[in-house]
Amino acid sequence: MAHTIAVSGKGGVGKTTLSAAMIRCLTLDFGKAVLAVDADPNSSLGPLLGQEPERTVADIREDVRAERVRISPGMSKDRQIEYMIQTCVVEGRKYDLLTMGHPEGPSCYCYVNNLLRKFIDEVSGDYPYVVVDNEAGMEHLSRRTTNRVDELLIVSEATALGLRTTRRILEIAASLQVIVKHKFCVLSRVQKTAPEHVLKEFSQLGLEVVATIPYDAKLYDVAAGGGSIFEVPPDSAALVAVKALVEARLLNEA
Repeated sequence: MAHTIAVSGKGGVGKTTLSAAMIRCLTLDFGKAVLAVDADPNSSLGPLLGQEPERTVADIREDVRAERVRISPGMSKDRQIEYMIQTCVVEGRKYDLLTMGHPEGPSCYCYVNNLLRKFIDEVSGDYPYVVVDNEAGMEHLSRRTTNRVDELLIVSEATALGLRTTRRILEIAASLQVIVKHKFCVLSRVQKTAPEHVLKEFSQLGLEVVATIPYDAKLYDVAAGGGSIFEVPPDSAALVAVKALVEARLLNEA
């Protein structure tokens, strides 16, 4: 069974960058195959990995809702939709990418969601790791992607606002029908060192800070220019920190 890593945090804290950096480290540095799931409506993970998916799961959901799906002879509707979902998977460098697209809106189409979750459960067995880049709310986890998470990494800034957001994400996670084995915090874009009082406050949430990712001009320049995480030099301070996180916490757990 795949080791599932879900990454969450409010917009702008670097959760998609962390997701992409972990995928790079798992594939290039440790030779692991990864299923990358872009579950954020902004769909930023693909471009950061150097991919521009032509179709998303949301496109399929809308086609089914509008009855634009033509069932092939000899194939059930369920199998046809599962095949359509499979065509959304983009192959990368030792990883495959599945992009969810925009959320359901006022009318959740649970039929497709159930097929999607079944599809991910089945294909994830082909990968030792699944990395899910989430929206901050994470409500879609139990609806559309998975109801079991091995590692929930909450990305935050080392600020009072970051602490409040992290507390809210923990509350949301506790309310979902999702089994979370471990919950950790990763502080992102730290200029020097995280203040001791901030680390203490995160600890009081019962949340261990397992990594501090420094602000890194090399990574920022590549991302700002629309480049791929694979173009960032390997001596990037942020990548070095992410590699240490992967090696210490994620490889040992799988």
